[in-house]
Amino acid sequence: AEGGSGQIIVSTDAVDFMPRPAPLAHVKGAYGLYITGESMVPEFEPGDIAMVNPHLPLLNDVSCIFYGEKEGSTRATVKRLMRQTPDQWHVKQWNPPEGMKPQFTLARAEWQTCHRTVGKYSRR
Repeated sequence: AEGGSGQIIVSTDAVDFMPRPAPLAHVKGAYGLYITGESMVPEFEPGDIAMVNPHLPLLNDVSCIFYGEKEGSTRATVKRLMRQTPDQWHVKQWNPPEGMKPQFTLARAEWQTCHRTVGKYSRR
């Protein structure tokens, strides 16, 4: 996943395997996602792995992975969900790219899926 406008997901195939942490130990469909981009530094840095439970209910002020389809490609971006409306995700990023604001909206028509993060493996 990337900050800013998102990045095309090249493959959904696993690139590595590791033991599941306790919050995901028995969660069907749980996954980790490599982070690229710097818009969520210091919470998520490039090379971190966001741990995701796709079944948890969404909460305000929790970071999530947003997925969208555009022109036949799947994109992902990680942002802090501030609130949601029927048409928009209101999100925040900690370190916005130049020219972008820290808080903005993602159209739910473009970003259909939102999965809650439960932690990370640090790149360090």
